Amino acid sequence: MTENTNQSGSLTGKLSRIRNYYRQNKVMPTYDEVCELFGFKSKNAAFKLVNKLVDDGFVEKMDKGRLKPGVNFLGLPLFSSVSAGPATAEEEVLLDRVDLNDYLIKQPDSTVLINVRGDSMIDAGIHEGDKVIVDRNSSPQIGNVVVAIVDGDYTVKYFDKTDDGHIVLQPGNSNYQPIVPQNELCIFGKVVGVVRKM
Repeated sequence: MTENTNQSGSLTGKLSRIRNYYRQNKVMPTYDEVCELFGFKSKNAAFKLVNKLVDDGFVEKMDKGRLKPGVNFLGLPLFSSVSAGPATAEEEVLLDRVDLNDYLIKQPDSTVLINVRGDSMIDAGIHEGDKVIVDRNSSPQIGNVVVAIVDGDYTVKYFDKTDDGHIVLQPGNSNYQPIVPQNELCIFGKVVGVVRKM
């Protein structure tokens, strides 16, 4: 998807304000509210703006004049690439817009975020304060990271089994011991992603 750079400043600013409205109110603005938001004197200006946003996939029209977010509404711009090795010349090319929910979450109805406490999984790239994305319907395989309930307590660990088939929860930090459930064990879900603010 490409943006019209001649209009991107004003259109991007307007889109940003509509996104903020949506985040604060959890609904899209009506045409009257679009007029109020931007100081438009007539609904005709609001219709023109909405039609442009519809054309670009940011907004969709519903019955009775209501609007809903389009496929690109909450997506972030995805540019070509950046080198993690030696610096290289890259042309700034907008490839698409990506909604992080769609990118990270395959089964929204069964997926939750859980805050992480402690450092027992730092070698797995999971740190104190991170949020793990957990799919409750995904069956874990040996080596997967899971959230488990062990004797009533929640923990995040590697899913493993002993040679005789007993489940063992392995830490991702050599300072911690494996957990062998003594009584109750329930696999809450499989960790499918990690979210961290830098």
